[in-house]
Amino acid sequence: MNIYLRKEDIEDGESVMTAEYRPVEYGKDYDVVNNPDKFQLYIDGKEIK
Repeated sequence: MNIYLRKEDIEDGESVMTAEYRPVEYGKDYDVVNNPDKFQLYIDGKEIK
């Protein structure tokens, strides 16, 4: 997900950061609702603990 400070920035394509919520084990069929502990948050590609 791209994060913007203002709605107007969305049209210009100027995001301030990128957030991703990825599974810890690639290829597993976990869903984030029932297995949130199986996912890791990344901001601008850096793992957030």
